[in-house]
Amino acid sequence: MAIYHCSVKVIGRSNGRSATGAAAYRSGEKITDERTGIVHDYTRKSGIDYTNILAPNNAPSWVHDRSSLWNQVEHSENRKDSQLCREVEVALPIELSSDENQRLVQRFIRDEFVRKGMVADVAIHHAQGENPHAHILLTTRHLETDGFGPKNRDWNKKDLLETWRKSWETHANRALENAGHKQKIDHRTLEAQGIERIPQIHVGPKVFEMEARGIKTERGAKAVEIDAANQTIISLQEYKEALEHERNLEIEKRQNERGTSRADRTTGQSPSNTERSSHSAATSPTAGQQDPLRHMGSLAAHNGPGVDSGGPGFEEFSAPAERCDQSSKTSHQTPTDQISAHRVHGSNATHATAVDRILALVPATDRNGEGRQHMDANSPEQLDRTYLAVRRQLTALNCDSYEIGIKNSDGKMMTRHWSKTETLKSVNWLKRENAKGADIYVRPAGDKNQGIILLDDLNQKQINEMKAKGYEPAVVVETSPQNHQAWVRLSQQPIEPELATGISKAMAGHFDADPNSADWRHFGRLAGFTNQKPEHRTAQGRSPWVLCHTSTGQQASRGDETVQTISKRIEEHRAATSSETCPKQAVNAPQGPSKQDPIQTYQRHLKTVRERFGADMDLSRADYMICSNMALQGFLKDQLVQALEQASPDLGIRKASHQNDYCQRTADAAFANPKVQEHLNSSHNNIKSKSQEFSR
Repeated sequence: MAIYHCSVKVIGRSNGRSATGAAAYRSGEKITDERTGIVHDYTRKSGIDYTNILAPNNAPSWVHDRSSLWNQVEHSENRKDSQLCREVEVALPIELSSDENQRLVQRFIRDEFVRKGMVADVAIHHAQGENPHAHILLTTRHLETDGFGPKNRDWNKKDLLETWRKSWETHANRALENAGHKQKIDHRTLEAQGIERIPQIHVGPKVFEMEARGIKTERGAKAVEIDAANQTIISLQEYKEALEHERNLEIEKRQNERGTSRADRTTGQSPSNTERSSHSAATSPTAGQQDPLRHMGSLAAHNGPGVDSGGPGFEEFSAPAERCDQSSKTSHQTPTDQISAHRVHGSNATHATAVDRILALVPATDRNGEGRQHMDANSPEQLDRTYLAVRRQLTALNCDSYEIGIKNSDGKMMTRHWSKTETLKSVNWLKRENAKGADIYVRPAGDKNQGIILLDDLNQKQINEMKAKGYEPAVVVETSPQNHQAWVRLSQQPIEPELATGISKAMAGHFDADPNSADWRHFGRLAGFTNQKPEHRTAQGRSPWVLCHTSTGQQASRGDETVQTISKRIEEHRAATSSETCPKQAVNAPQGPSKQDPIQTYQRHLKTVRERFGADMDLSRADYMICSNMALQGFLKDQLVQALEQASPDLGIRKASHQNDYCQRTADAAFANPKVQEHLNSSHNNIKSKSQEFSR
């Protein structure tokens, strides 16, 4: 991911260096130092991807010749300890392309150096590698027509260095945002950011090359040592958090064992409601009956804020508090309940800690401490916040059945076809898989779309726009901070896959959602679990919770209208295309890909490929070719995966331990084919032009 590195140093004669030598090395050119006669030849140096000289508008033409520029610098300095030039070195974000990084560096140089009168000689090294960076050599004297004038001492001020460091952060973050990346860099020290971690050292390309050849270096060993120490720090921080929770647990347990005075009990209600007045016991509908609020701790336990306390699904446990005399207490508060109650009232953190994940696996216990392994799933004691979040989302989706995807850290996906009830009964197992590093996904099951579509990669402004235009989401899930998925209920009836995909692409285009997720079978995240993607983890290694913010389940105001409009347009387009391409055979025109069996289509293509390349062909290459052709025909990614799983020859032998992963990667590669991308973009633009109906 993008890292922050911006260092500034002076190149001077006191340590035997020259401006001509520095410029030749960084640019990979041959420059003769006219003052000393030394020839600096670095024309065989590799890894130099871009060089340029940027100067003020009124600069003479000779500054754009690298040899003339730096020889003039050398001639303007007479002292044996002269400061010749200044070098700024910055690490470039690996998320950006080479062209994007070039534009980023040019904007930074013009804003901070050229506008102040400096001449900048820039070289970008290893633009496509793991350590892309730029060297910027800067002049230190005022520029004049026939050479350089006096030195500008203002450029040596220390506060200017901090300005440059802050400016690089601003420029880089703006470039990342414009390119659609959520990564950010920060110029502040780790201590200033509140991050307990040892700062890493800059390794540099030479060390990378030596280490790659098996040559151990002191700097490389130091970098590895720092990385190992940081991992230890993160582990100790999580351990510290666990100890603090255990300490709080013990304190609360002792307080509960001691009891409280009558005066204490009248000051307020305990979060877990373990103290009750005799008056309430007498007026209670059923004396000794458990108060629903006693289980509020259980509702919020284990898996953090999977559901907010004010949302649907929570209010059913929010009955008025009843208080009884402590002697009439009918239940015993377990340690897990105590920690859970503390979290409900004292914390609204959105990231998981180690103790959260550990406690998520702890089963509820009865008053004697015996595990209830066969407790009814609908029992209030069993309803933690993950359970409630899952129930809210599935209830609002309101589908007959679901496919639950469990994607492990290796990228392998296994699916389960479950009803809502079966999914809720499996929450504890899903929590264990999530704690081991798996991401949890959901989508409606079945051969047809169940009247609901998914829009991904939305912010709150986009969601508000959807609501204003009559496309109110039935479910909104925050998958990572400030990033949302919205499920929109279009109809109460199933929708044909082709129509559902067409609507999904049109809405994604209109509301600027992720076009790659716009198909009728795309997985969305299931609320109540953590998002395990590494890029979303905090510096302490915590993963964000997937939160269910909206679960109305309502149908969009313009849902039925949209289904009818897009359906009509698809039929018109299909008829027009059929009459234009084969007017004489319109009656016998073949049906679209949605009507074809992907497995049979794959088998037909396989037969053709075998006839062309023979029986000894590369089957993996054949799979890629066939999937690319099927993608051009309009088949969806899931259909390609299905075809590969069912029809690819000897798949179980060739890819014995990772068939599903192979099928997913092959389908992804097919859709990344430039021809397929060009075809999809053309189709997307056609549908997007028709989506203007949404704005009217």
